[in-house]
Amino acid sequence: MAQTDNLYCVILAGGVGRRFWPYSRRSYPKQFLDFFNSGRSLLQMTVRRFEKMLPMERVLVSTNEIYRDIVRQQLPNLPEQNILCEPNSRNTACTIASVARHLYARNPEAVMAITPSDHLVTDEAVFCERVQQAWCYALQNSMIVTIGIKPTYPEVGYGYIQALTERQYDCALEEGSCHPVKTFIEKPNAEMAKVLVDSGEFYWNAGIFVAKSQVVIEEVEEHAKEIAERLYAKPEVWGTSEEYDFVKETFPYCPNISFDYAVMEKSQRVVMITADMGWSDVGTWSSTYRLTEKDANANATVGEHKHIYNDSQGNLVVMDNPNKLVVLQGIRDLLVVEKDDVLLVCRRGEESKLRQVVPEAQSLGDHYVD
Repeated sequence: MAQTDNLYCVILAGGVGRRFWPYSRRSYPKQFLDFFNSGRSLLQMTVRRFEKMLPMERVLVSTNEIYRDIVRQQLPNLPEQNILCEPNSRNTACTIASVARHLYARNPEAVMAITPSDHLVTDEAVFCERVQQAWCYALQNSMIVTIGIKPTYPEVGYGYIQALTERQYDCALEEGSCHPVKTFIEKPNAEMAKVLVDSGEFYWNAGIFVAKSQVVIEEVEEHAKEIAERLYAKPEVWGTSEEYDFVKETFPYCPNISFDYAVMEKSQRVVMITADMGWSDVGTWSSTYRLTEKDANANATVGEHKHIYNDSQGNLVVMDNPNKLVVLQGIRDLLVVEKDDVLLVCRRGEESKLRQVVPEAQSLGDHYVD
């Protein structure tokens, strides 16, 4: 691929993972966990995928300041200047706008692949092929390339992308792999998710996109003006020793909004590459259930604890105590998770409501969340 020195990867690793509570805690969220006992955390697995395509000098990790030491520990080969820290969490729009401006100051020709740090990919060869195609297209065009996953079931925890079937852009990609994007739909209810999947026009939003840093900056300036007015007010500080102090001063006053809402849903410069790469957002316990081996009654177990499942079906049990005996009697479709000082029991598929529960748990004691 030409101009490879201009290619970069930016891994977003600043989230607190509330939907994965109580395993994911504010002090050590899910992207740093080796949940599948692979010997690598989700962050390390993400870096490993990109190491096949880029030197570590062009891999950047964007995280919260409180996770800087964890990133250093887990990624000892990552140059320290490639850990981009933000002082507080303001969602992905501010993070990506900031990272794009940092990279533009470092290299005005930079083309960056933005990716979450907590996703699972089982077919890494296809993943690398699709990312390289996206890089190739983004190098030649002033567009944002996003990756869409053909859905296999109506998941309510994912966003969806509607793609047009005709090819309206001339791109050097495999026939049928690149599509103009019509609309984004964020986390539909169960009925709507089924309609979207049955239509055949919608794809899961993998949260991965590739674009020139300049294009991202332009789209932020066009569609997220309040963020641009604050973060881009002093272009002279980017890429200097003053950059972090400026970010620290500015971030708290930026809107708390996702990049999808702020930019992607409004932009007219988005195309999509489809990918069948064994992708899963390990963001919910339901996705963990689907990824975990099950017994004859569709019960899934994570951990080395002893268990007895009598007349029970479709449950996920997660325990960190190997001496614990778990007995389920007449239980259906539940999630049972014990981690340190928290025991969680809820209906499987409703863990999105944990976002509402976590603040209440914290009101009973910070140690339940931290």
